[in-house]
Amino acid sequence: MVISLIGMSGVGKSYWSKKLKDELAFQVFSCDDEIEKALSPILSKLGYNGINDVSKWMGQPYQESYSENSQKYLDLENKVLEKILEKIEKDQFNNQKLVIDTTGSVVYCRKDLQQKLKKLSKIIYFKAQKEDYQKMYETFIKDPKPIIWGDDFKPLDILTDKENLKVCYPNLLQFRSQKYQELGDKAIQIKNLHSEFFKVEDLFL
Repeated sequence: MVISLIGMSGVGKSYWSKKLKDELAFQVFSCDDEIEKALSPILSKLGYNGINDVSKWMGQPYQESYSENSQKYLDLENKVLEKILEKIEKDQFNNQKLVIDTTGSVVYCRKDLQQKLKKLSKIIYFKAQKEDYQKMYETFIKDPKPIIWGDDFKPLDILTDKENLKVCYPNLLQFRSQKYQELGDKAIQIKNLHSEFFKVEDLFL
């Protein structure tokens, strides 16, 4: 059994991956962790460590270094995803249960890799509603993760950089929501994931 969890950063993919590991003996493949490892030579030179520091390295879309760094990140994400899918195709996990903890930017990966991910795994989309957007933005500001913006950062000259982030973030979430929905086999609202009654087995219902 292979499961992939998709959705924006902060919706609970890593939390539920750990639950699958602890309660149902799934092996976890974290795309974030693998990308961070690949970036470690660059990060260490800057005194950086951890996924939050990957965000510092990438920067924000209004910064000069963002375009180049975000492309490097996405190139690495494609390589990481390709690597795990090749291992699954070759059955290198000996039929062990596996959960792929994807990054929020999986929908920007190569189309052939997205199609292969859909073919080789059951994709569960952790779905945010519009009423969740403000809280997600606040979490992004307090605890930033690396974000691929694509074409969804369209700044206005009359606004500051931070104001433009706030204005553009809901558009990013709306675009991502459509792409996640297309890629996923099943959607679970994040409000249900946060319910005390939701159990790890419910991911499969």
